[in-house]
Amino acid sequence: MSDYTIIPADNPIILSPKMRERKNRPLLKVITLMLCVMCLMLGSGYMGARIAHGNMVAQINFEAAQVNNLVEVTADRSIELLSSIIPTSGQLTLPELFDGANPAVVAISTEVTGRNAFGRVVTFPSSGSGFFVSSDGYIVTNDHVIENANSITVLLYDGRVIPATVVGRDSDSDIAVIRIEGTNYPFLSFGNSNNMRVGEQVAAIGNPLGELANSMTVGHISALNRDINIDGTSHNKIQTDAAVNRGNSGGPLLNLYGEVIGVVSAKSTGMDVEGLGFAIPSSHAEGIVRQLVDYGFIRGRAILGVTIQYGNGMVQVASVGASSAAERAGIKTGDIILSANGTPLSTFADLRILLDDASPGDTMEMRVRRDNEEITLTAVLDEHRPTGL
Repeated sequence: MSDYTIIPADNPIILSPKMRERKNRPLLKVITLMLCVMCLMLGSGYMGARIAHGNMVAQINFEAAQVNNLVEVTADRSIELLSSIIPTSGQLTLPELFDGANPAVVAISTEVTGRNAFGRVVTFPSSGSGFFVSSDGYIVTNDHVIENANSITVLLYDGRVIPATVVGRDSDSDIAVIRIEGTNYPFLSFGNSNNMRVGEQVAAIGNPLGELANSMTVGHISALNRDINIDGTSHNKIQTDAAVNRGNSGGPLLNLYGEVIGVVSAKSTGMDVEGLGFAIPSSHAEGIVRQLVDYGFIRGRAILGVTIQYGNGMVQVASVGASSAAERAGIKTGDIILSANGTPLSTFADLRILLDDASPGDTMEMRVRRDNEEITLTAVLDEHRPTGL
C-alpha cells in the first residue's frame, strides 16, 4: 500500500450547513478569529523553529561524533595493518593492501647533469619509485632511475624528504639499492613470483608522472616469462595490465598477501598500446638485491659472452665477445642455440635463467644449429666483472 493518497484536483469542496452559517457571521467575529489563528500560527512557528534548530544541532553533533569515531577507528586499523602486513596469514582486501603497503613505498627524485639543445651543461630533474626492504633504510629501485644521478632524495609517505646514497647497482638486471639514514622504517617482503598464475590480481604502488606519489593501480597478471627487449638487451618480465606510467619505475608489484612479486620497470607506449606494463620477477630480483646489499655489486655471475638477436622467436647469436667463453667454445654469429645442459631454449630469458643458476667455471653443453646442421659445443663459463658502480 502506498504511503501517499492522491486526491483528484477536480474534486468539489462541499460546505456543510454549519460551515454556511459561519460564512454569514458578522465580519468582526471573523476578523477576531483570523487574528487569533495568526497569533497561534506565529507562536507555533517560532517554537517549531526552535525545536527544529535544536534537532539540527543535535544531528550535527551526532554526525560529528560519528566522524571522529570513524577517524579513530581508521587510524587504529591502519596501525594494526602496518604491523601485521608482513607477514600476513590471509588475503587482504585492496584497501587493506594499500593501507599496509603504502607506508613502505617511496618517491625518488634525482638530478642528472647533461647538455641542452644549445650544448650548455644543465641539470635535469628525474623521478621514480622505490620501496623499503629493511627497517634500517635500504630501498630497492630500478638502476635506470638513479643512473648518472648527482643527487638522490627520497620522499616518504608522511612527507619527509631525506637524501639517499647508492649502496649498489646492477645494470644487467636494472636493479639498484639505495639507503637513507634512520631506523624503524616499515618494509615489504619478497614473495615467490614462480607461484603466480596468469589472471591473478595484483597492485602497483608508486609515483606516476613524478607528481602523484603513493598512487595505487590495480590489475592482473597478463603473462609470465615475457622476453622483452629494452635498449638492445633482453629481459625476463612479468606482464601486467595494472596502469604503469613514467615515474612508476622501481615501485613494487604486489600480490594480495602484501608480498612483492615484481619490481615495476617498464611500460609499452604508443598510439595503439594500452595496459602493457612489465616488472622484474621477484624470483630474480631478490637474489640481486641481497648481493647488492652485501657487496655493492653482483659476485660470481656466470656469463657466456654472446648477444642474442631479438624478436625472431629463437635464441640466435647476434655477436660473440672477443676471448669470451662462447668464442673459446666455437660459437659463431648466426648460430641458433637449441638447448643448454639438456634444457630446450626458445627465448633469451630461458638462457639467462640457466646462467643465473650457474657459477663461473661451470661447463655448459649446448646443442647448436648451424647451416642446417646440429652440433654440440661445450663452454667453460666466465665471471662477469662490473666496470664500476
